Amino acid sequence: MIMNTKHIFLTLWAIIGTMALASCNDWLDVEPKSQIKEEKQFSREGGYKDQLTGVYTAMATPQMYGLNMGIGFVEVLSHSYNVSANGKWRYANDFNYTQSTSKSTINEIWRNTYNCIANLNILIRNIDKADSTSFTANHYHLYRGEAYGLRAFLHLDLMRLFAAAPGTDAQAMGVPYVTEYATSVVPQKSVKETMQLIINDLLTAHQELSHDSLLLSKDRYQFRADRTCYFNYYACALTLARAYLWAGDKTNALKYANEVIHALDEKMNIPFSWIDYTNMQQTGLNELDMAFSCEHIFHLTVNNWEDIANYYFAKKGGDDVLNPSDATQQDIYEVSRGFGNDYRYLKGYTMDGDTKYLCKFWHVEGGKYNDLYPLLRMSEAWYIAAECLEDSEPEKAVELLNEVRENRNLKLFPLDSSLTPQQIQQEIYKEYRKEFVGEGGQLFFYYKRRNAQQIAGTAVKPGKSVYVLPIPENDVEFGGYDN
Repeated sequence: MIMNTKHIFLTLWAIIGTMALASCNDWLDVEPKSQIKEEKQFSREGGYKDQLTGVYTAMATPQMYGLNMGIGFVEVLSHSYNVSANGKWRYANDFNYTQSTSKSTINEIWRNTYNCIANLNILIRNIDKADSTSFTANHYHLYRGEAYGLRAFLHLDLMRLFAAAPGTDAQAMGVPYVTEYATSVVPQKSVKETMQLIINDLLTAHQELSHDSLLLSKDRYQFRADRTCYFNYYACALTLARAYLWAGDKTNALKYANEVIHALDEKMNIPFSWIDYTNMQQTGLNELDMAFSCEHIFHLTVNNWEDIANYYFAKKGGDDVLNPSDATQQDIYEVSRGFGNDYRYLKGYTMDGDTKYLCKFWHVEGGKYNDLYPLLRMSEAWYIAAECLEDSEPEKAVELLNEVRENRNLKLFPLDSSLTPQQIQQEIYKEYRKEFVGEGGQLFFYYKRRNAQQIAGTAVKPGKSVYVLPIPENDVEFGGYDN
C-alpha cells in the first residue's frame, strides 16, 4: 500500500471498468486516455456514481470475485470440489501457497482488492467534504454508505484470507486497514483492533444506508433498478452479522442477522425472498433460478461469465474443471439419508456427457438469471442466528435451520427440536457444505473461524500454514508487513 505518484489522477471507471496494475505500489500510477483530475471527477454527482460503478466492475473481474475470490482459487480451499492432480487448481487444492502460480494468484487478490479500496478512499475523501444538499434525492447517503460499506466488506475478506481468525489469535497482526489515499505506509494493527475498524466503517454505512430506497419507498426498484446489485442496507446488516460473528461477538451478530430475518418475517419492502417452489418445477434450464438469485442480498454481474462458468463447471474444462465428484455430491447432500430431493442437489447439478456437473451458475442461452454471482445470500443470516442461539435457545436455533431446510424441499425431514448445541453446530456445518458450493470460500472461512482440525476432502492437517495466506513478498519487504 505504497503510492509514489506526484499527482493523483482518477480513472473514469464507467468507461474503462477497471485497472490492471503491476504492483500494489502502483494503484493509480498510470495515465490512460480516460483519466481526469480528481477535482473534476467529483465536481458533479455523477462522478461519485461512476467511481462506485468502477469498483463494482473491478470486483467482478476474474482477478477478484469473477474467478479468483469466487468460484476459483479461494473456493478450492473449501474442498467442495474434486480437483484434478493435473489441472491449474492442484496447488491451491494442496494449500501450496508458495508455488509460483499460487503466489501470482494471491498477489492478484491482494493487489486488486487494495486497488478497489484506494478508489473507495478517494470517493470517501471527497464525499466527506461535499455539500450533501447538492445531491439529488437520497444519493449522498447512498453513495457514502456504499463506499464505507464496501471498504469494510473488502477489508473483511482480506482479514479472512491473510490474518488469523480472532478466535485463534486476536493479538496477531491484521491486514493494513487503509482509510486514506496517501504515500505513507499504513501500519498493521492487531486482528482485534482491525476487526473494530471494519465494524466501525460498517456502522457508519449502516447509518447512511438507513436512507436506502429499499426502506423509504414502496417501489424497491425506484432507484438504480434493483438494489441487490449494490451494497444496500440489508447487505450492510448481514456483513455486520458476519463481522461480529468472526470477531466472536454473538450478541451483536444475532442483532444484525435478525434485521434480515425479521424483514422477511414482517414482509417488509425487501429485494430478497425464498426460492418459490413453482420455479423449481420448471423443466427448462433457461427458466430455472438454479442459483436462487431471488435470495441474493448482494450480487455482482460478471461480464463474460459464460466463458468462465460454462468452462470451469462443464466437460470442456477438462483438467481445470471445478466439480464435486458423484461420491462427493452424494456425501455433501446426504443422499443416502433420502435428501436427494434437496433443491440444491436436485436443481444445482445436471449432466454434461456422462458426468453430472455443478450447474447453479451456468450461463444458459435465453436464461432469465444469467451472470449473477452472489456475495451475500439471505440464508447466511439464518445460519448465523442459529449459531448464536444454539446454547441459549437451542429450540429456536433448530427452528431457524428447519426454515432454511423447508425452503430447500426438505420439509419431510425436519431436524429434531431436542438437538444438543453440539448437534446443532454439526447441522450448521452441514448446511454450509450444502449451501455455499462454489461461493467464494464460505465453507473454508467457516472452518477457519471455528479453527477446525480437519477439512473434509483433504488429508492436509489445517493450521496457520493452511488458514493464513502469505502477504505478498513486495509488501513484506517494502511495507514491513507480517502475518
